[in-house]
Amino acid sequence: MLFISALVALYWRLPGQWRPWLLAAGGTVLLAHDSWIGLGAWAALLLWVALMCGPQWQRKTLMRAVGLGGVLLMFGAYQLGKASHGLIAWLGYAFVSLKAWHLIAEHGSGPLRDGRAASSLAYLLFPPTLAVGPVQRYESFRLELLRARWDGAIASQALQRLLYGYVKVVLLAGYLLNHKLDTLALATGHPWLDTYLPLLGYGLNLYWQFSGYCDIAIGFAALLGMRVPENFNFPFSAGNLQEFWRRWHITVSEWCRDFVFRPILSRTRQYMLASLASMVVLGLWHELSPRYLAWGLFHGAGLVVVHLWGKHMPWAAALRTNALWRGFSWLLTLQFVILSFALTSTPNLAAAWRCLATLFAPLIPGS
Repeated sequence: MLFISALVALYWRLPGQWRPWLLAAGGTVLLAHDSWIGLGAWAALLLWVALMCGPQWQRKTLMRAVGLGGVLLMFGAYQLGKASHGLIAWLGYAFVSLKAWHLIAEHGSGPLRDGRAASSLAYLLFPPTLAVGPVQRYESFRLELLRARWDGAIASQALQRLLYGYVKVVLLAGYLLNHKLDTLALATGHPWLDTYLPLLGYGLNLYWQFSGYCDIAIGFAALLGMRVPENFNFPFSAGNLQEFWRRWHITVSEWCRDFVFRPILSRTRQYMLASLASMVVLGLWHELSPRYLAWGLFHGAGLVVVHLWGKHMPWAAALRTNALWRGFSWLLTLQFVILSFALTSTPNLAAAWRCLATLFAPLIPGS
C-alpha cells in the first residue's frame, strides 16, 4: 500500500514524457525487493528483447524466429529450474515471457526503432501487472499511457476495486477459507467428502487469491489513469467448458488462442489437435511437470468433447434453450473443473490417481 501511494503521487507530479521511465523504475524496485537473482533473470530477458526489437534487421522473419526461440529457451530453462527445485519462482517471470513474445511476434523491430523504448520498457515492467497480470497487448498499453489523465470519479472506482481485491485475498481466502475453514480439509469421516471438499476449497482459494490480486492490479492501474483488461468474469458460473475458458484467466487464455490455437487450426484444420496443443502449452506454462501435462490434456480433451457435442448432435442447439439442461450443463462443467484440481493440487500423478479413484469409487460396482 505504501508503494502504491508513493508511486501514484509521484506519477502525477511528473511530466508525461517521464512517466514511462518512472513505471519502469517502479517495476525494477519490486523485482529487486523480491530477489536479486530474479532481477538478473529479468535483465537477461529484457536485453534479449532489446536486441531483437532494436536494430533494423534485414531478414525480419528469420530474426523474429530467433527472437521467439530465445524467449522460449529462457522460459524453458526457468521452468526446468523450478521443476527440479533448483530455484524459487521469480516474480512475474512467466508473465513477462508472454509480453516479450507479444513484442517480438507482433512488432518485431518496431517499438524500439520508432522511439518507443520508454513505453516498451514500462510495458514489460508495469508495476500493477508485474506479479500476476493481467497480460495486455503492447499497443493497447501504449495508447492507455498516452491517454492517461487524472479523473476523480475513476480514482474513486479504482479505490473500490482495490478494496474488493483485498477483501478477496485477505478476508475470503486468507481468513475465512484458509484460517477458519482450513481450505475445507474437514474430517467428516466420509472418504468421498474428505476428498472432494479439499478440491473445492483449493479451487475457491485459487479463484479468490488470483482474482483478488487482479482486482488490485486493475485498481492500481486505474489510479495511474490506465485501463488493463479484465482477467476473470465469474468463471464458476460458466455453462460449458468453452465458456469457462472465456471467463477464467482471460488474458492468458486469449494469448493461447492467438499464438497457439489459431495458428495450428489454420494450418491443420484439426480442432482436436489445436485444442489439445493449446491446453498442453497452457499447462506447461504453469509448471513443467507430468501433472500439469495431464491437466492440459484433461482440459483439452474436455474442450474437444464439448466441440463435438455442439457440432454433431442435432438436438444440442435446442437443449441450450432448456433451463433444466442449462442447469445440468453448469453443474457438469463445475464438477469437471473441480476434478481437474486433483491433478494440480496433489504432488504427483500417483497421488492424483488415488484422489480420483476415491471420487469415482461410488460409480464402480463392487467398490
